[in-house]
Amino acid sequence: MSTTLSPKEFAPASTPERVKQTGETNTQKGSMESAAQPDTAKPAAGGMMRLFKVPNFMLLFGGQTISTFGDALYMVALPWLILTTGGSAQELGIVLSAYGIPRAVCMLAGGWLSDRLRPRRFMLIADTVRLLLMGVLAVLAFGGHPLLWQLCAIAVPLGALGGAFTPASMSMVPDILDRDDLQAGNGLMMASMQGANLIGSSIAGVIVSGLTSAVALAIDAVTFLFSAGSLALMRGTKHATPDGSQIEASPEASQDHPQASAQEVGMQISFWGYLGTSRLIQIALFMFIVSSLVTGGLIEVALPALVQGPMQGNASGFGFILGGWGAGALIGSILAGMVGKYKRKGLIILLGGMIIAAMFALLPVGGVLGAVACMLIGGIASSGFAVLFFTAVQMNIPSHLMGRIMGLLMFSSQGLYPVSTVLAGVLANHFGPAILFPFAGLVLAVVMLFGMTQKVLREL
Repeated sequence: MSTTLSPKEFAPASTPERVKQTGETNTQKGSMESAAQPDTAKPAAGGMMRLFKVPNFMLLFGGQTISTFGDALYMVALPWLILTTGGSAQELGIVLSAYGIPRAVCMLAGGWLSDRLRPRRFMLIADTVRLLLMGVLAVLAFGGHPLLWQLCAIAVPLGALGGAFTPASMSMVPDILDRDDLQAGNGLMMASMQGANLIGSSIAGVIVSGLTSAVALAIDAVTFLFSAGSLALMRGTKHATPDGSQIEASPEASQDHPQASAQEVGMQISFWGYLGTSRLIQIALFMFIVSSLVTGGLIEVALPALVQGPMQGNASGFGFILGGWGAGALIGSILAGMVGKYKRKGLIILLGGMIIAAMFALLPVGGVLGAVACMLIGGIASSGFAVLFFTAVQMNIPSHLMGRIMGLLMFSSQGLYPVSTVLAGVLANHFGPAILFPFAGLVLAVVMLFGMTQKVLREL
């Protein structure tokens, strides 16, 4: 078999002819048989609920939901700890930078480590170390007044491990689910994270106000224990399908990756070779980079300036607007996971991107209530876009490159956040925040129109 890939080979290998090439050597029932069926819609609710019969998915879902809840506590408790123990806004910025910069940089390293160690093993190591670090931070917080250097010394490895953890967690779902269940699994995982963030952020304020920041940080440490425990309990030698059949697929062995498609058999293309030939990944990187530069600072910098200035709103209004996005993202994740298995989702993905562009462009028009509505609709479209797009990409990535490609995509979508915030601040200062929203919508619309010209994306 050829050792290079052409763009044609990036379409999902789900036709009977392609699957037959590898299916002839597999006498077991399960994912190979389901992949050979015609590409028709699956029952929506059943397609999602059946995943809770997969023990490994249940453990992953539960552990990561609890861990995300803890992350929300951390994001509220840490600033409050610094500002109420004699620290200044400048010191808070230093600590957040000590966390954020290593987090962005280490996404790339995390992808490489995930491929070398396998996702589950690396996630277990990362969660164990973060449990210890968060425990130390909680002890310092209970002591009263942590010093700046102590906070930074903990924030740097916490951020680095958090960034490295991200591509491994993105690689874990395709590592434990069949191709037919991957989209529903991604939808459920994203919905759980959105829901845990919404609930965690609300409860964090109550815990910090009623108790202390130290208590919230201690709870966060315990959530890492739950996450690590769920990973440790996963079975490493069998991949169980919802119908009860089992497929030999150790998560520690990349060659037995359950998502391996026919074009991967006997082929070990290099990372750079794949990037050089994969038109789909090249387009995805371009779209993520542009979207990250346009939207990161728009939400974090331009939006609060818009609410406080032209909209004449207050902090409560700003919170409602952000809540609209969070609620929409939760709804969109669930809806995307329930969408049937249709032959082409590329046009649906691009349509979702156009809806996001339109909502950003219209956001300054209707005041606070109009902005809430725009963010709600935009959040639904954004989560749907993310679930469908990442699922399509995951189904086309060779299993031995999954972590590195996911790390690169995560970095392109999140690593440029500091640049985006600086750009948004400069532009909002010179031109006002309101004009940035229709400009961002226009740029995103152009990117989606470009995507429509690309056959490999249209035919996902």
